[in-house]
Amino acid sequence: MESTLSAIEGTAIEACTVGGRYLREIYRTGQTSADRSAHDVKSSADTGAEERMLAVVRSAFPDHRIDAEESGVHEGNGAYEWVVDPLDGTNNFESGLPSFASAVTVLADDEPVLGVAYVPMLDDLYVGRRGEGVRYNGHPVSADRDADPATATVVSVIGHDVKRQPDRRAVSDAINRAIEDRCKRRLESWSPTVHWGLLARGRLDGVVSYRPDREEQLLGELFAAESGLRTATGEDWFVGAVTVDLRAELVDLVSKCVS
Repeated sequence: MESTLSAIEGTAIEACTVGGRYLREIYRTGQTSADRSAHDVKSSADTGAEERMLAVVRSAFPDHRIDAEESGVHEGNGAYEWVVDPLDGTNNFESGLPSFASAVTVLADDEPVLGVAYVPMLDDLYVGRRGEGVRYNGHPVSADRDADPATATVVSVIGHDVKRQPDRRAVSDAINRAIEDRCKRRLESWSPTVHWGLLARGRLDGVVSYRPDREEQLLGELFAAESGLRTATGEDWFVGAVTVDLRAELVDLVSKCVS
């Protein structure tokens, strides 16, 4: 299985870089079309990147199941499942903000064993593999460092369903206010895989995910575990932090908001 996973890693890296390079080119030209709604935006860049990524994966592993954000489930009977997020950060992309990524998470027995995120505008490549840590541009990284909760920068992540349901939006708003009251800065993530990479490097201090989307959270939790983030999980939330004290602070605030 390990030799197969090594081959899968190479294919996942190729898929993400192929998709990401396409995104970089089309971002610079601005030649996309977008369908905007009150809660989301769909871009032709999403489908263009996904088509290129799926071609890479199918060429190498035609029997593997793929869950692709744009085209849905492509059935297979292999031992692995690919979760493909061709453009994480579509709102950013279409707004001219360079924070977006192409990402892949690979599951075995419904558990993430490999995660790859490529941030094309920075040429940053993150690879997390179960039991082997996280690499940033080929070098091992760790989230283990000191951080005072009062001076921490904490990322907040929500899933798409939160925006559409008033009761869940109210909980999210309460979490956001609590983070802002207790920490130096709250960074609202519209491109979570980018920020999971920064968390794994210890460049950001913590994260609170409330009802997050599957394709981003699976990669995030793998990166968190493999980079040494201190984590805690509730029924519909996830907390990660670089220190035990910050984790305790974040768990306390989110627990009060969701109860």
